[in-house]
Parts: sequence; structure tokens; C-alpha cells
Amino acid sequence: MPATKRTSITAPVSVRPLAEPDLDRADEIFRVAFGTFFKVPEPETFFGTADYIHTRWAADPQAAFAATIEGEVVGSNFAADWGSVGFFGPLTVHPDLWDQGIGRRL
Repeated sequence: MPATKRTSITAPVSVRPLAEPDLDRADEIFRVAFGTFFKVPEPETFFGTADYIHTRWAADPQAAFAATIEGEVVGSNFAADWGSVGFFGPLTVHPDLWDQGIGRRL
């Protein structure tokens, strides 16, 4: 069963570097997660043509992480270091897997 059709985790969650082939899937999850949170009628279209995931990854691929279940990307997180300030985000997990501790792992 695809990880995003699950309502609970039965397989272990792994966190690894986000790779270029993962970017489209991470972008889908990003849009659906934010769109669902803000209750947008078509969450997959949230943010329109804005490209947050590909540009964040291009800025520093070593600071991008993917959460996977059975090899399928189910979430991502990005880190940034601006001198003395560090932050992370966007951190997103597919809504079908919210409240399963995946965000904490990322």
C-alpha cells in the first residue's frame, strides 16, 4: 500500500538527504500539506506557480532532508544558515500521515 494512503505507520520511517529525483514528489507533498492545513478546495494547487521546493534545494542540497516509508518520500524539511541565525522549513508531511511523529523525525 502506498505510504500516502496509510492512516498509521506500520513500516519504519527513515530520514535521508533529499535527492534531485525526489523534488517533484516533495513539491506535491508541500502543496497538499499547506493546502489541506488552510482548507483550500484543491490543495494540490496551493501556492500556484511558486516554486519553493526546487529553489530551496538548489540553494543548498546538503541542507534538504526527506522522510521515507518503504522508499517512498512522505515528507521533507530544509535547513538554512544565515550567519548567526539558523532556521528550518518548510517542513511538510503528507496529510494522510500527520500526527505520526514524522515531522519530529525530520
